[in-house]
Amino acid sequence: MSFEGQPDAPEVDEASWIYLSIGAVGESAADFVVEELKEACASSGWTAVSHPPLGQGSKVADPGQYFASVSHAVEHADAVVAMIGGKDDMADAELTLAFSHGRPVVGVQIGEASLDTKARMLLSDYERARIVTCTTPSECAVSLRETLSDPAFVETIRQSA
Repeated sequence: MSFEGQPDAPEVDEASWIYLSIGAVGESAADFVVEELKEACASSGWTAVSHPPLGQGSKVADPGQYFASVSHAVEHADAVVAMIGGKDDMADAELTLAFSHGRPVVGVQIGEASLDTKARMLLSDYERARIVTCTTPSECAVSLRETLSDPAFVETIRQSA
């Protein structure tokens, strides 16, 4: 598969997909950030999927089943792209699942954050992780495209499949 405008993009299997964990994104910016990151994944050859987030007022009939479905989605993704830098228990759980299932991870952080956040500490020692730090969603999308098109990281993803 080749991508228009990216003749040097590595070839990725048509069935490849990325789990997008957006828990740390604020409500007001969520839609824009999600669209930017989905486009970055698509332009690098991956479909981005995420579990429907729990919105305010949302009720989950069976929390155990909800968590099991998130775990299944993370386990079977080729890689996980996770927003980091915020405080979100579900995002932390998704990162922990990615780590425990051996999934490659790209942590995306918009703006400044403490270097000792749980996510940063987990990802800093994980050989299958990259961290992208940026100031705007558009800048994050560019950096994410570069990371997902990096032949070394694509090889990391292929080896973990």
